[in-house]
Amino acid sequence: MKAKSMLVLAAVLSAGTAAAQQPAAGRDAFVKQQAYAEMQRVLGQVDVLQGNFEDLSARVRRIEGADGSKGLQAEIDSLRAQIADLKREMAAMRGEIVKDLTAKIVQLQKSQAVAPAAPPPAQPKVIGPHLEYEVVAGDNLSIIAHAFGTTVDKIKEMNSLKSNNLRIGQKLMVPKK
Repeated sequence: MKAKSMLVLAAVLSAGTAAAQQPAAGRDAFVKQQAYAEMQRVLGQVDVLQGNFEDLSARVRRIEGADGSKGLQAEIDSLRAQIADLKREMAAMRGEIVKDLTAKIVQLQKSQAVAPAAPPPAQPKVIGPHLEYEVVAGDNLSIIAHAFGTTVDKIKEMNSLKSNNLRIGQKLMVPKK
């Protein structure tokens, strides 16, 4: 409240200075009017400052709690506990995702192993100790090796292949069954 009364006194003094510059006849009325307007303006500013002070004081009390800075420490500890809980939940979710994906991969591998590729549609030609097979769309070395009961490496060796890439219409030698 001392600040409020000091501000009112300053308002009256500034109004008095303005009044000294007016003619003597209307000086008293002008001084009173100016002092009152200035006092109202200053009181409004003081009220705003007082409200801000009370808000900040309430926030400080809320943070400090009943026992000083322990309230702030308790809030920090609570936030850390929440972070730790979230980390545990994320790790558990990650584990479930990995488990689900692994199960799906195993299921896909089993379904591919259970349903072997259909035998090649074209009849291979018998040429000496091996057969000649023409590559069709959808073929790869694994499918061809499985169909003829051999290995990818054996087919690559017999045909001097350096990669697993095949072309449609390419002729490959495969061992006889």
